[in-house]
Amino acid sequence: MPLKEQIAARKAQQKPELRRNPEIDAKLDAFIGENPKLAEYYNALSKEELIRKLMLGKMQRSEYTNQRNQEIVTWVEENPDIKAKVEQRIRNVPPENRERAFITAAKSLALNQTVQSRGVTP
Repeated sequence: MPLKEQIAARKAQQKPELRRNPEIDAKLDAFIGENPKLAEYYNALSKEELIRKLMLGKMQRSEYTNQRNQEIVTWVEENPDIKAKVEQRIRNVPPENRERAFITAAKSLALNQTVQSRGVTP
């Protein structure tokens, strides 16, 4: 069996574990201790309710990110010189990674332009 298949089989057998950071755990424990009513509220929720709350937050972050990315794409489309710079930066990126690379390059250019317009050199 090829190594790739062996690794995939081993990962399928292992139960994913929550990675723990002692510093973050300590901060979280302190926060829970300072907010007993909030902890009580979450402890009273069912697993389904907790999952829905978690997924709601992730959905809202995703929507915000998508909206922001669309604003960046619109800005690039309205500025041909910026579009040319972005296209130049991503010319060697594989097609499957092009969209993400386009957004990343456009954000970088937008940040640089903002910093330069404020009189600060990057």
